[in-house]
Amino acid sequence: MRIVFIGHSGEQYPHTRVRCYGFAKALKERGFDTRVLSFKDHLADHLREEDMYAHLRDREKMKLVLRGAWKLLCEPADLFYIQKVHFHTASPYLLHRILRRKYVLDYDDYDVPLSNFFNRGRWNRLLFGSHKWDAITEKVARNAIGTVVSSHALEEYMAPLNSRVARIETGVDAHDFRPPREERPADAPLTFLWNGIVWGDEIFRCVVMAIQAFELVSREFPHSRLLIVGGGFQWQRLIDFSKQHYDHVPLIFQGWYPPQAMPSVLRETDIGILPFALDNEWVRSKSPTKLFEYMAAGLAVVASDIGEVGHVIQSGQNGILVKDQESMTEAMLALARSREYRQTISANARQTILDRYSMEKLGDRLAEFMKTLPV
Repeated sequence: MRIVFIGHSGEQYPHTRVRCYGFAKALKERGFDTRVLSFKDHLADHLREEDMYAHLRDREKMKLVLRGAWKLLCEPADLFYIQKVHFHTASPYLLHRILRRKYVLDYDDYDVPLSNFFNRGRWNRLLFGSHKWDAITEKVARNAIGTVVSSHALEEYMAPLNSRVARIETGVDAHDFRPPREERPADAPLTFLWNGIVWGDEIFRCVVMAIQAFELVSREFPHSRLLIVGGGFQWQRLIDFSKQHYDHVPLIFQGWYPPQAMPSVLRETDIGILPFALDNEWVRSKSPTKLFEYMAAGLAVVASDIGEVGHVIQSGQNGILVKDQESMTEAMLALARSREYRQTISANARQTILDRYSMEKLGDRLAEFMKTLPV
């Protein structure tokens, strides 16, 4: 079976890296003929990732859609694998409408309120048959020969729209990540980590929650530090806010690292933080890449008990689930106070990835699902 994976973003962004490039590689290793068409990497390499989401005019989007459609038209593929429903979906969807080309929809976030379609409704009506973002998403899902989702919440969302739904989490290549170095100096600072793309107010609030929790931890453990790694639209705002309100807290801001460098960063870290400062459908639907990377690297993880996280972490065994900022602080202190506790959580977290969420396991599950499709 020849499959073209079609992504909106580039390999630098986790959804495309894991669910296009990673899944394509996994299927290729299992005998499928796979290729990737990334709109960012292959059609708009001159643009920044931020431009793909916020700065493209409709005319530029249409040019990319037409170029993408031409490339796909010339591609001898049995199946398209569409990752996310944004404007890039118009290319394979147009070929489906005209030539009945078959496709699978991969949906890893509840993107309806954040969808990146055309700004003018008439272009959306022309290409998708509707100007409403929810209607477009549902139409694309209904016409797919199968859907792949990343979480239990998205599985429930897709079930009424398509009879073939497979839940394949956004896992990790366990070979790329290793537990923290045992030879780290005994006097090395206890390091907490948050990393990600601060793309909007939702993520900004999550990082602030982590900073506020860590402020109390640092009072008892002044030799500790919170490492914040990332970028995005709100990155500078986060730095300025922290300097204004938390200049007394040992925070270290590091800019964007390429994905290939993150395993080395995680090996110098002790505890990974995954806070959610709000509870909505988008958060409940997430299958956070950083969670799986933290666990694969053997970090002890403290995470808000919202959505898919609760299906991955058994609190007190392979991580700690928390309800609010206060319980997050308590969990961080518990781990800071006991190296043995951290090591137990770390070992169990790593084993969870090997047993359930490694690309090896996910690749097997995805391959079995693809074989059931009417291609």
